[in-house]
Amino acid sequence: MAGKPRIGITFSPKRGRAYYEPYERAVSRAGAEPVLLPPGQAALNGIDGLLLPGGWDLDPELYKEARDASVVDVDRELDETELRLVRDARAAELPVLGICRGQQVIAVALGGSLHQHLPEHDLHGKPRTLLAHQVEVEAGSELARATGGAAIEVNSLHHQAVKAVPEELHVTARSEDGVIEGLESGDGLVVAVQCHPEELAGQLAWARSLFERFVQRAAERRRRPGGQAC
Repeated sequence: MAGKPRIGITFSPKRGRAYYEPYERAVSRAGAEPVLLPPGQAALNGIDGLLLPGGWDLDPELYKEARDASVVDVDRELDETELRLVRDARAAELPVLGICRGQQVIAVALGGSLHQHLPEHDLHGKPRTLLAHQVEVEAGSELARATGGAAIEVNSLHHQAVKAVPEELHVTARSEDGVIEGLESGDGLVVAVQCHPEELAGQLAWARSLFERFVQRAAERRRRPGGQAC
């Protein structure tokens, strides 16, 4: 089967195209074709893998909580589109990579919930390449295979994080204070991190490997009987 795997990247026009360029660049460097999926009627037809990037907070109504005062900017149309696409990707057995907000969207889509505000973790305004703290990585996880070790320094700049973990996911990384920094599914198709490896892929081998391994899973899905058409 010819052609690069096609990675769908969800995006919000309200954030501006430039915000998503690091994700597109990381996917391209890893050997895939990035395809932007706008909110609304976006579908996974012709897509070999789904990437859910960072962005604004998810509307707490979607995990049945009242909105905290710290939650300001939301994009409900994008929220609903991403939740649907995660569920569609799981049904189609597509590889999924979640980054920061993307990890949170995956958790909510599959039945989890979020901490709406973690002030001690809120580093908005700092450089996006800042290695803010260390996380412990679960041995044998996909994240461990990408990082090659049990601990890494990460650029987690979030003020939210996953609280309740859905049954089909398990925790693969935590910060020193116990905040969830990584999630994966038992079948290995869903991998998510709280940090921003797209900002580090040009400098750090583990961040680059995370994208390369995701693209490899998408390529394998493309080659599989019933995969995307050539």
